[in-house]
Amino acid sequence: MNVHISGRKFISHTREKFLERTKKVVSGTHVNPLYINTADPAYYEKLLRCNSNHVQALYQIGRKYEKQGQFSTAERYYARAVQADSHFEPALGALVLLRRKMKREYVRALQKEKAINKAKLTSLSLLPIMGFVLLGYLLVLLLLFGIVLH
Repeated sequence: MNVHISGRKFISHTREKFLERTKKVVSGTHVNPLYINTADPAYYEKLLRCNSNHVQALYQIGRKYEKQGQFSTAERYYARAVQADSHFEPALGALVLLRRKMKREYVRALQKEKAINKAKLTSLSLLPIMGFVLLGYLLVLLLLFGIVLH
């Protein structure tokens, strides 16, 4: 915050230090400072814009997508984190656990689909059997009426 006292402009100590750092980063050119706040919901996305191989950011974004149920996207981010640093254990563990979870979900979906198909087959196979049973009752009734009428 800039403060004017008796016509003179005073810059706060924090702003002064910030301006000094930005001049060191890019001296002689226009400085567009990037401010990243850790409380910002898009914090890790901003980190990735600055450094596309930031392991912690890749891992955290993968966790976010996993919590949202977007497993394939989460797997891609975890794999990128492992590729950036093959010794980063949280990403390695998360990748292994996520792949296990994805496999279980896939097997569960196959079993559910198999059960649905089996139920459809069972219901379809009962129709012809019921038709034959009804036809048998009809023939028995006709035979009984034929005997009674004779």
